[in-house]
Amino acid sequence: MNFYLLLTVSFFIIGLFSTELVFAQIDPLNEIDFLQTGNLFTSENQFHISNDITIREFFYGDIVRVSGQTIEGFPYLTYSKVVEEEVVTRGMIFIGGNFVDLDFDRKASEKSEMVSEKNEDISILVQYSQRVYEKKFAQIDLKIYDKTQNKLNDYYLNQGFAPNVNIEVIITDQENQQVFSDNGTTNEKGFFQTEFYIPERSRETFTVTINAEDDDSQGSKILQIFSLGAPPDGKSSP
Repeated sequence: MNFYLLLTVSFFIIGLFSTELVFAQIDPLNEIDFLQTGNLFTSENQFHISNDITIREFFYGDIVRVSGQTIEGFPYLTYSKVVEEEVVTRGMIFIGGNFVDLDFDRKASEKSEMVSEKNEDISILVQYSQRVYEKKFAQIDLKIYDKTQNKLNDYYLNQGFAPNVNIEVIITDQENQQVFSDNGTTNEKGFFQTEFYIPERSRETFTVTINAEDDDSQGSKILQIFSLGAPPDGKSSP
């Protein structure tokens, strides 16, 4: 990632907090919501934070910076501070070569769901090859569940399946050009599988967009696949 671009974004986010500074130390694990829930949101997608997290405190704990990478493979950066006795968090996530604002306003998210034509009450759970050598196949296995019956997002849960859900998988390269697509429907176990051939080329990052929809519900998920280039002698995909 471009260091100077990241530095510019860091100063920009700090600038958002430049007014009405209240000096009060923040307890990251108890007062920063997304560290408790494990979830990050943009206006269109949900992400899950991984154990790859770095936490730094500034001004004796009055500002807390959290950076890391989501389970789906996207790096993010957030800053939190106390404003009028409440912890306010701002941040961005790096998707497809661009910084996208993270949404920490729950009320806005709830309002958006209310005006949606279809309910977002299905969960898209994915197991996939995140890092693959060239000229190998990246496998994408996904299961669709009724969100109310799988609140822990357990990929192996043996109930609450959503069958006959229309699935669309689109993969784009670093120039945002579509290089693969597939579609179909989930089976009686809510399962759908596809695979993407990694072409012979230098190291590259591919963005995978998964859309799921039936008559009443819809959902989407994005993740990344990393091409590792040519494998070392005698090695296969990790």
